[in-house]
Amino acid sequence: MSVDPLAVDRTPSLAIASVSRSVDYFPHPITAFCIPATDIKSCPLLLDQLIAKQRDETFVRFLQASQRICGNLGSTVCCPNGQTTTVVTPPSPVDMEDIPRRLPNVEEGCGYTLNTFKKIVGGEVSRKGAWPWIALLGYDDPSSSPFKCGGTLITARHVLTAAHCIRSDLIFVRLGEHDLSTDTETRHVDIDVARYVSHAEYNTRNGRSDIAILYLKQNAQFTDKITPICLPQTPQLRGKSYVGYMPFVAGWGKTQEGGESATVLNELQIPIFDNEQCRESYAKQNRYFTNDQFDSAVVCAGVLTGGKDTCQGDSGGPLMIPEQYQSSVRFYLIGVVSYGIGCARPEVPGVYTSTQHFMDWIIERVQETT
Repeated sequence: MSVDPLAVDRTPSLAIASVSRSVDYFPHPITAFCIPATDIKSCPLLLDQLIAKQRDETFVRFLQASQRICGNLGSTVCCPNGQTTTVVTPPSPVDMEDIPRRLPNVEEGCGYTLNTFKKIVGGEVSRKGAWPWIALLGYDDPSSSPFKCGGTLITARHVLTAAHCIRSDLIFVRLGEHDLSTDTETRHVDIDVARYVSHAEYNTRNGRSDIAILYLKQNAQFTDKITPICLPQTPQLRGKSYVGYMPFVAGWGKTQEGGESATVLNELQIPIFDNEQCRESYAKQNRYFTNDQFDSAVVCAGVLTGGKDTCQGDSGGPLMIPEQYQSSVRFYLIGVVSYGIGCARPEVPGVYTSTQHFMDWIIERVQETT
């Protein structure tokens, strides 16, 4: 015979009245019942207070006291009987969700992934959850796929992307995606875009200052498949040269020039070159550039033999570098996919907007969130 746990625990406890008065939470004597904490939904008065006051020290003391009255069981709490009208002010109907106004730091868990990595000599399909900060930008375009650019989650409310990805029909961001051909493989999340800000000096002719921030309408809930990447905020990381390093890129863009976009998230490692390499390569292609086009505002990266590159559809996506943190590795966003010539052509590296160069701008845009 099964036993109803609520029938066992629902014992009236008048003693809770004096305890609650001692912490100034319920100001008048009340009757209450001990219930399992897992059944808190059956106690609307307590549930409302938990939602509104979970960080309130007085409420925390009330919960601790109620657990003692219910036999010092950490899984049991006291539920007011609902007859009293002396409960503190109910939660406001206004969205009380915390809006992040600063970037997370490495101590707070940014840039962490459960995946393990080996050197990737060619592009390959990524593992599920390998890049939990990668985002897809969704557009209201019934003529084709809604996804035309990528982005990177940098806080619960902000996605960093390229300015050339900003269009009036950009309406939502998808997080936690892996395989676009199925809706059941991973539990992705779509969040509407509230507004966006492109860099004021973005130059559509030469791609300079190709960076933008999307402000989401609500916070993304972090999971093992949705979490923000780190950014190079410290002076040491801002000034670090990554020439010769092999960062990662990932996206659902075309795998070859003129080909179809990938349905599954792909990843690739590419070397970083001195920016002079890009200047020389683009000069040979007779492409317009200015004196400042290949300064510290961009990162030059790609495989000079061709065949491996970020292509159309990867725009706005991340260029990611691993850095050692204690006994683990954390990933940092050092570049945003900006532009190139064709796709994976020999002797033509891709150009990435440098987050190191634009750190102050990123920090300021996050701080001004409303």
